[in-house]
Amino acid sequence: MRRIAGDVLLWLALSALLPMNGERIADGAYVNGLIVASLVVAVAVGVRRVAPLAALVLTGGLLAADVWLFGPFAGLSFLIGRSAVRPRPALWTFVALGVSAPLLTLGRTLLTGGDRWYAYYLVGEVVFCGVFPWLVGRYLWQRRELAAGGWALAGELERGQTLVAEKARLRERTRIAEDMHDALGHELSLLALRAGALELDPTLGESQRAAATELREGAAAATERLRAVIGVLRTDATAPLQPVEETLEALVDRVRRAGLVLDFPVGARDALPPLVDRAVYRVVQEALTNAARHAPGAPVTGRLTGDEDSVTVEVANPIDAPADASAPGTGLLGLAERVRLAGGTFHAGAEAGEGTATGTFRVVATVPRVPAGPVPEPVPESAGRLESARKRTRRGLVLTVVVPVLAGVLLVGVVLAGYVVETTASVVDPWDQLRIHLGQPEDEARDILPLLQVSERPDVVEPSKPAGSECVYYNVSGKLFPPARDVYRVCFAGGVVAAIDLIPGPNSRGGRR
Repeated sequence: MRRIAGDVLLWLALSALLPMNGERIADGAYVNGLIVASLVVAVAVGVRRVAPLAALVLTGGLLAADVWLFGPFAGLSFLIGRSAVRPRPALWTFVALGVSAPLLTLGRTLLTGGDRWYAYYLVGEVVFCGVFPWLVGRYLWQRRELAAGGWALAGELERGQTLVAEKARLRERTRIAEDMHDALGHELSLLALRAGALELDPTLGESQRAAATELREGAAAATERLRAVIGVLRTDATAPLQPVEETLEALVDRVRRAGLVLDFPVGARDALPPLVDRAVYRVVQEALTNAARHAPGAPVTGRLTGDEDSVTVEVANPIDAPADASAPGTGLLGLAERVRLAGGTFHAGAEAGEGTATGTFRVVATVPRVPAGPVPEPVPESAGRLESARKRTRRGLVLTVVVPVLAGVLLVGVVLAGYVVETTASVVDPWDQLRIHLGQPEDEARDILPLLQVSERPDVVEPSKPAGSECVYYNVSGKLFPPARDVYRVCFAGGVVAAIDLIPGPNSRGGRR
């Protein structure tokens, strides 16, 4: 309901921008056209979320009917710039509007007559009422995304600080547990030693020596249990959950016996350096553990390849959808660090399946046979996203300023070039004026007259035209900026020249011939 109310308010606001040409408000046909334009704006507002480019085309098409109907086009261009619409399709839409609308207008002008500068007005409005508001909206959207990225990065840093603090607390608790192990283990060892001495004391009876034996055995068992429990918490060793010196072949065989469907042809392979062999083993072990935990029952494939310089191990398993793969856990982070310290590269992540809703989680590690030192730590992804957002924002700000300036310079250049061409190519020299006379056939007179006509006329009252005549206007001087512009007018009626007039500008003289 709130969205509908917002669309209605937007439609009313954009419709209020339609009657910009106040001189024609009293014209009934103009008012009817505004009603039709308001309905077009309503459709554009209704489809702007699902088809924003169609909304641009609808409101841009109103400019071909009347250049004063630019308000909705500018408003929707700004709003679409603030949305997540990709820039390339939007720019191509503006290009299409800037080309098609002037061409249609020129065709209509050539067929029915009218202002030949209308096409130029349309190009200017597409740039300054379309592209420029869109660039402003795009810049504001990029700033909003940059701010959102900054807050997200701040949240990640805060969570990272929390994890660091928690890790420090756990490390301290582990140290306390290790101290307890050392102290209690020492006391229990002394207790077992005293019990052993009592067991051998000849002055005690049989029952006392038996109790001493039970005491010694209990102290020894308690020492072993304490070592096993505290040993799990040690930071300098892995908990003894699998054989310490297990080979990759034994690991694959043990996992298959446990029921995991595994296609991993290890076979005979070259001996690897201990650091490389342990890194490959840990990659396969962690990948198989994750596959059994997150995709139970799914078949797992793996392969081990290598050359003279490096060894590459890859393990993959299917997942229901790429979204099922959450952020990397501590196991994968630990693997990445181990491979980096061995001088290799590590990648783990979900890949979307083509044309399906399923995907594959793949773990790939490449380790050199002769480590050349640890690979530098990668730049954090969040920092990279923030820097990319900053670059896009700066680029958007530059475009917001540069594009309108360049477009303005280009349009001014087009205007000046058109003005020069029209002024110099629409001049009737005195000799041609003498060759044109009343009653002359129209075809013969048009062959003498220039190809172009002049659009700028003196702001004076023209002589009356003959009834049913069609008049053409030409310059009598080729000066670009004359102090007074005299215009040569020739009127045709009935296929012959019906009138020839020199319309004087201010401070000029002229008259009918």
